[in-house]
Amino acid sequence: MRRVLLAGLAAAILWVYAATLRGLVAEWISTPEASYGILLAAVALATAWHRRRALAPIDSGSSPAPGGALLVLGAAIYLVGQLGADVFLTRISVVFVVAGALGSVGGAQWLRVLAAPVMFALLAVPLPSLVVNAVTAPLQLFASAVTEVVLRSGGFAVYREGNLLTLPSTTLEVAEACSGFRSLISLFAVGAILAWMDHTWWRRVGIVAVTVPLAIVMNTVRIVAVAVCCELWGAKMATGAWHTATGWLAFVASVVILDQFYRLLLGKRHDTIAPLAPTPTPAAAGVLAQ
Repeated sequence: MRRVLLAGLAAAILWVYAATLRGLVAEWISTPEASYGILLAAVALATAWHRRRALAPIDSGSSPAPGGALLVLGAAIYLVGQLGADVFLTRISVVFVVAGALGSVGGAQWLRVLAAPVMFALLAVPLPSLVVNAVTAPLQLFASAVTEVVLRSGGFAVYREGNLLTLPSTTLEVAEACSGFRSLISLFAVGAILAWMDHTWWRRVGIVAVTVPLAIVMNTVRIVAVAVCCELWGAKMATGAWHTATGWLAFVASVVILDQFYRLLLGKRHDTIAPLAPTPTPAAAGVLAQ
């Protein structure tokens, strides 16, 4: 009976949200700034599949009320989004509706088990343009200002006007694509995955919190590197393969630094093995179990 109910709810949700889901997937594929959503959606599905066995032994006393409340909330958000022509609201509403439907069938216990997949699914929805624009502009100006200071400190002649950096060899524009917002969101997603893998709240908060300043700093390092290369080898270094490569290198370096920071939080660098001890210390054993 439960499977029939779930199948019916799934069919109804797909029928209502078919156009919304098609638009969401299309944006993930066609917009680089939103491509991180593909990774997070895959992580949400993989996490839910990994926890599927925990959904089987349902506690008969688990209340369906929280699920019903989420279902109603999701439906209300969907109506507001439709009336206001707000794509973001209609997209996040599907997450609440699905979570509410599952919670209504399996009770609060199912919601606890599926809390992580629901969080990843919400993060996978691209932010509205209003929010993106409000964040991107300050990031552009900040990166431009810091780059000017660093270049001047390194002995390079540079004049900044807004997000334009005028060098003897060329003029660089810190455009929206170079603001670092894309790498910030992507690194935040990586941090969220690492936080989900951990079980200590302060480490979870720490690893997620450090992603924002780390992404901003690494993006500034990238812009400085491009500017220096333009001065040394010409304006062509600001476009083409090198420009793309610096973006990837900066992001990979950010992920490596984030991973090292996470290992530091775990205490890996403080692992020691006593000279006469045949077994690793508790700290080392904890790292090996990761």
